[in-house]
Amino acid sequence: MGTRHGHTRDLLLIRGGTVVTAQASFRVDVLCGGEGEILAVGPDLDRPTGCTVVDAGGLLVMPGGVDPQVGIGADEAGFARTVAALSGGTTTILDTMRPDGSGLDAAWRDWRHAARHAHVDVGLHMALPDASASVLRHMDELVADRGVNAFRLSMADGLSDRDILQLTRHAADYGALCMIEAQNAQAVAYLRAELDHAGITGNEACLLSAPPQVEGEAVGRAIMLAGLAGGPVHVGPVSTIGATDILARARLRGQRVEGHVLAPHLVVDEAVYDPEGDAASDPCVTLPPFRDGTHRRALWGGLASGNIGMVASGFRPSGAAGNGVTDGLAQRMRVVWQHGVRGGTLTAEEFVAVTSQAAARAFNIYPRKGAIMPGADADIVLWDPDALETCTSGLYAGITLGGRAVRVIRGGVTVWQDDMPCEGVGYGAYVPCPAFRPGLSERMRRAAHLSMRDGEIQDRGPGAC
Repeated sequence: MGTRHGHTRDLLLIRGGTVVTAQASFRVDVLCGGEGEILAVGPDLDRPTGCTVVDAGGLLVMPGGVDPQVGIGADEAGFARTVAALSGGTTTILDTMRPDGSGLDAAWRDWRHAARHAHVDVGLHMALPDASASVLRHMDELVADRGVNAFRLSMADGLSDRDILQLTRHAADYGALCMIEAQNAQAVAYLRAELDHAGITGNEACLLSAPPQVEGEAVGRAIMLAGLAGGPVHVGPVSTIGATDILARARLRGQRVEGHVLAPHLVVDEAVYDPEGDAASDPCVTLPPFRDGTHRRALWGGLASGNIGMVASGFRPSGAAGNGVTDGLAQRMRVVWQHGVRGGTLTAEEFVAVTSQAAARAFNIYPRKGAIMPGADADIVLWDPDALETCTSGLYAGITLGGRAVRVIRGGVTVWQDDMPCEGVGYGAYVPCPAFRPGLSERMRRAAHLSMRDGEIQDRGPGAC
């Protein structure tokens, strides 16, 4: 897997469709170049000699999706399954690698070897096990030499508040950010033990042991710690009204915080938990748990307002470490289209933002990704806005999906068409995520200190339910 699609291919001219970006929609043509980039966007473009014309009549022409949370790790078979992402219009995933004790550099090498089997372009977020001197040193190397600008911290993995402060500040000093899985592991463990003692051991215990206020406290604490450290922070997945409100308040006072929601949390409710169900079954590997309609409506509101910036699939292969969803790569964008755009909550432009551009911006790969403009990667989906389908199995069973990726172009090559991968679909490219600009950390730190002086960083959980 290289950092760019490595060979020259035919020119493509996409005509007759409506181009939709996060900013606007317009009727223009798109010319894709032989090196996998977009050459031109405009009305009635001339057809170069030898150029293939793609008829997009009646379709929307949008940037390929960017999925900001996937948990494949060093699993070759898991990457082979990413053809499902293409089927749903996603052309780039941001994966998480969790070191197995062999160190960050060895984890990086293992991941790069496995990621060669991905059918989409792939960027990396590295999970951090602790704040040791070795971890801090290898963080610097990953940012400077490997194209990693985001580090994942899980409050459930034994990281102390001091660790989170140190890691967040260190990342910011080198132009990176931390992504915090905000959980109160001790509270969840205590409640789970109480449920076990009461004989409640089915998969409904997954829901009852992680009530909304526990998530609210953890999200508030994560944002407060990042503010003290003076670093940007990304929290998620979020699933509650309280967490959504805390995100909104932090952003309102100017703190650099982003958040994401998992697509299943937008449409799957607590009824999925069966009191007699197996506690190891699919719903239980997704934390936070699925909530009732009140919380789901708040998540949609967060997306519409921009306070929750993006939607992830949360996909992880069965048996992989961490929380996640064992299906969903194909459904992510269709869930948002049907229940967001057709449901009247989002515009088509906001759909592009939450499924593509916001993630590209948050992880500093925009406008290479998430855009239809000259110089951007020619990752494009031709979308049928009227298609409908009801899932018959899996986590989304009985849920209606809207829209359909009629044709998917990755790096200027058609890789999905007519509901099947194209012959020679090939493999994606590694997408280095550049460091953020120098000096940002110190300015944020000064702003955070002013906020603390004025008593503005206060959200640690009261009312977070």
